[in-house]
Amino acid sequence: MAESRRPRAIFMAFGTKGDVFPIAAIAAAFACDQQQYHVVLITHLAHQSLRVHLAAKNVSYIPVFSPPVISAYQFVDSLDSQQISFSTHKKIVQAEHRQECLSIVEGVLGDSPTLEDDFLVINFFALEGWHLAEMFQVPCVIASPYVIPYSAPSAFERQFKQELPHLYKYFQTAPPTMVSWKDIVHWMWPLFTEDWGTWRSQEF
Repeated sequence: MAESRRPRAIFMAFGTKGDVFPIAAIAAAFACDQQQYHVVLITHLAHQSLRVHLAAKNVSYIPVFSPPVISAYQFVDSLDSQQISFSTHKKIVQAEHRQECLSIVEGVLGDSPTLEDDFLVINFFALEGWHLAEMFQVPCVIASPYVIPYSAPSAFERQFKQELPHLYKYFQTAPPTMVSWKDIVHWMWPLFTEDWGTWRSQEF
């Protein structure tokens, strides 16, 4: 018989300190309150100052090597700028980042079947976590310490309705306890962009 494991609570937060530290605080509080969980925080290596504080709260800190911000100014000063464009550099960094996230989440959840109590918590700059939660069939919660920093393009609803009419109808008539069209236009619309669709088709 396989050894039973503790349920996993995976907190994934990317961006600057203002984006990440509030999620780290939630992870620490959750670990103190729900000690039956194995709690991890996945974030940038640049935020490794969190490691000691999180360890004291029994939260495992797992770094990714992507920077909090992909800066054009830093790129100009790098050797890569002599060989590739900034947009190409950004795509390479994003691809490596997403692959690293996939490997980390896969490692945290392990080879055993996911448990009913496993879940992910993500911030708005960690939308890969939403897709990974779907891939591993675990619930995903979005957490944000501030108002959503972006809004859907004006043509989004029209294009969505044209390309995904059945899904559009489902969201329009979804019950209150399920994801609805209000959720899509409020914050979920980036999940349906071509960029994420390409990644899903290649990796999932």
